Parts: sequence; structure tokens; C-alpha cells
Amino acid sequence: MSSYASQSVVFGQTFANTVVAAWKTVALAPLIATPKVRLVNSPSFTINPQTTIAELAAVECNYSGYAAGGIALVVGSPVNLSNAAQGAVTGLQFVSTTATPYVGATAFGYWIDDGTNLIAGEMFAGGFSADFGSAGSFLELILQLPIQLNQATS
Repeated sequence: MSSYASQSVVFGQTFANTVVAAWKTVALAPLIATPKVRLVNSPSFTINPQTTIAELAAVECNYSGYAAGGIALVVGSPVNLSNAAQGAVTGLQFVSTTATPYVGATAFGYWIDDGTNLIAGEMFAGGFSADFGSAGSFLELILQLPIQLNQATS
């Protein structure tokens, strides 16, 4: 069993600009209409705010049972993640399945996109990786997506 809780989330520049622009308007639709979560299979890849979907697609996992195009993300109500950050928390599970031949992979990070732009993502911290070496291998991914809206008081 593998389980990872996000620690150092990087938000895409386009999404960050959308959030800031939304402060000036009343939203008529969700800021992210169809978010999907996908896994990165390259240990040397780095996600930054300008990372493109094409760059990410080139390092996307492809183990047996991996949902091509990612898993739909359902974001719940905002929560206080700390004294200085609000955000959202959600969990997803990626599971490998039986196949002949079986295709294995290792995940080193994740990203969220809307089909066009990077929303957020990170490479797993502390040398963590999720091995999908056999059928039934899985990763429980706990996403803690912070938006720094509170000012520190000390």
C-alpha cells in the first residue's frame, strides 16, 4: 500500500491568474469545469507554474489499469489547512489491474489539469514514489490544495 499527502503544491500560472481575476467578478461557472488528476512517471521531472500540458503528457504514467486522461477530481468545501492557509482536501485512489502483458510503472508526482492548463501539481517530496509493479498495487493520494488567503498574525 502506498499513501501520499501533498506537501509542496505548485499552482499553474494560468490558474493563479484566473483566481486573482475572479476576485473582481461574481463567478457564473466553476473556475475549474472538468478537473482531472494524473500521475508523473519521471523521477527527474520538475513541475513549475509555466509547465505545459504537452510537457506533462510526455511524462504521464501508463501502468495497467491507469485511467488514460486521469481521474475526475471532486473538490469539497473550503477548509482551514493551517493558521495561515485555507484550501481544499480530497482523496483519490489509483489502482493497477491484471493485464496480459502487465505494464508496470512508478509514480513520482501528480498534476491536476482542466484539459487545457495546469491547475496544480507537485513531485512527491522526501524521495516518495508509488510503485505499480503488480496488479493490485495502489496509491491513495490525499490532496491538500492550499490557497494562501490568511495573513500570519505573528
